[in-house]
Amino acid sequence: MERINASQLGAMIILFQIGSTTLFELGIDARQDAWLVVLLSCVSGLLLLWLYLSIQRRDPERNVFGILVRYLGSWLGGIVVCFYIAYFAYESMRNVRDFGDLTNLTVLPRTPPFLVMLVLSLLSMYALFKGIEVFFRFVEFIVIGVIFFYVLLAIFYVFSGIVRLERIFPVLERGPTPVLSEVYGDSIWFPFGQMFVFLTFWRLLQEKQRQALRKVTFQAYLVSGAVIFMMNTLTLSVLGPDFAKVSTIPLLQSTQLIQLADILERFDVLVFLLLYVGIFVKATLWFLAAVIGLGEMFRRDYRWFVLPVGGAIYAAALLPRSWQAHLETGDLIAVKYMLNPIMLGIVPALLLVVMWIRGPLGKLGSSGRS
Repeated sequence: MERINASQLGAMIILFQIGSTTLFELGIDARQDAWLVVLLSCVSGLLLLWLYLSIQRRDPERNVFGILVRYLGSWLGGIVVCFYIAYFAYESMRNVRDFGDLTNLTVLPRTPPFLVMLVLSLLSMYALFKGIEVFFRFVEFIVIGVIFFYVLLAIFYVFSGIVRLERIFPVLERGPTPVLSEVYGDSIWFPFGQMFVFLTFWRLLQEKQRQALRKVTFQAYLVSGAVIFMMNTLTLSVLGPDFAKVSTIPLLQSTQLIQLADILERFDVLVFLLLYVGIFVKATLWFLAAVIGLGEMFRRDYRWFVLPVGGAIYAAALLPRSWQAHLETGDLIAVKYMLNPIMLGIVPALLLVVMWIRGPLGKLGSSGRS
């Protein structure tokens, strides 16, 4: 079994959480209270993180797929596993499509998006063929640079004089309902509830570092939450709620306003780099979780499934007619049909209840069948 260390796990959590999140202005339907939406979502997400860590703590030697089969039985557990494999692949597809449309809308408008998405898909497949340890080491290597450049970008915002904090006030002008609706309808699940995917990887932590798992996870979660809150709030204070709501890529458009001493300006390339790195890491980790699930089902090495699953993800990413259609489809599935609350909240909560009812692992049969 491939193993990872605590610093690699923490780095992956940070970059996965940031991922494509800064591409959007979270909670903007709450207008100037969007910053409060992010803050409350991050804090509320700690409850979800506790839920996921509680599941892992009761069966630390299995990943989420093994846990589902062990506690729900081979039939019901197997069906739920199939849904999670499809869900993970779907989330990877969404990031692949984000990557293609972002590139087409900004730096390469004449390049067909299908070529850009193909490049990302091939890079992800290559990373998975190299192995889990190599992928996590790569993320560990770049995480400090990513955080540094986000902080540097925030400093440029402040010193360029374009930050207007009055744009995030008054607080709760329309009451708490719009804020709470945004928090528990969407923002708590994306990105904070997506920590669920780490139930696939927590068991890979080296034995001698297992005691540090919860500490590293919480610390990395809070670091990523701080970066997301910082960038979301700064973008809102630069653009204002009206412009941020209609902006295609709010972070990019706010960055284009930075100008220092008539010398330092046009930080678009830095923003592209940060977004590309985040999307690549997030798309690849979802992809990896999906193929690990298939490997568990068919008792094969996960690399057997990289090409077919990668091909399916790429083909699915081509289906939306436009980025707007892609975003609308995502909102429809995640919010109206409650895919995220079900997969990231309801099912994990029911699973933990079943684990409590079934009692200590020693009372279960070795086969894990019900």
